[in-house]
Amino acid sequence: MRRAAAVGVALALLLSSASAADDPGKPERTRPQGPAAWKFAKTVPMLVDSEWKWRVGGFGGIRPRHPLKHVPVIFVHGNNVDAADWYPVRDQFRKAGWTDQELWALSYGGLGGSNGTALFTANPERDREHDEMGQDGSTYITENDANVPDLYRFIRVVQAYTGSRRFVLVSHSLGVTLARKTLLVHKGLRRDLVAFVGIAGANHGTTFCPPGSEGNVVSCDEIAAGTPWLARLNAGGETYGPARWMTVYDGSGAGDPAYVGPTYAQSPRLEGAVNLQFPNTYHNDLRLDPKIVAVYRGFIERYATLRR
Repeated sequence: MRRAAAVGVALALLLSSASAADDPGKPERTRPQGPAAWKFAKTVPMLVDSEWKWRVGGFGGIRPRHPLKHVPVIFVHGNNVDAADWYPVRDQFRKAGWTDQELWALSYGGLGGSNGTALFTANPERDREHDEMGQDGSTYITENDANVPDLYRFIRVVQAYTGSRRFVLVSHSLGVTLARKTLLVHKGLRRDLVAFVGIAGANHGTTFCPPGSEGNVVSCDEIAAGTPWLARLNAGGETYGPARWMTVYDGSGAGDPAYVGPTYAQSPRLEGAVNLQFPNTYHNDLRLDPKIVAVYRGFIERYATLRR
């Protein structure tokens, strides 16, 4: 029953399209309910969402230039969710010795919904937070390009606040292509990127954006298989040095409804990355399963642990 419910929520992304914008090939993004929770340290500068003009939510920070044991990690969530989807991952990193000065996430689309729910890992902190904020259960979908400015500015805030020019990106679902597009547009970031983890990203298309959906569903003009947008994203190499790259995905074509195979099973794979498959694993469990988190955390720690 839980699996059926989770798949149903995910499929809502495909069915929820907005009215056409002035450009008939570019659907409007539905306006989110409001801003997401702001759980940064009090001294972290406030960012204003470039599209919706409200405070960008998220978490991270202790105080400016607080000592670091690791290169800071920035978590980038997927569509229709917010930074709260990363709370279980943040907590697992904390248990492994990471501090809040080293763990950051932004809510680039405002208050998110619940389609980040996993089958086997609960997120009670997110659920309580959303209930307290009066989350209305609606599906608010967004796209990559509209959010590149906010992710870029957030990376710069983390660099300035921590005093570390180096950073790590851990991304999930739409967050993967958003993070990759940010690195494509802002090439100067690449020299400071230490590691990149892309979890279940639509790097070569997704089941949720079948042929013909490009003008009807938000973000499908970007991440449907064969779009010019994906061609530009993947041209000239799918990964960038000097960072180390890893992808995490189902690979079987049966576990993740976003990548039903054989057509889409290998879509999250990137040339030049360590590509790890976890067959028959659901979309959100790929991000939250403690055993999988331990794998990608270990990968990050190999390159992001600061030597004393």
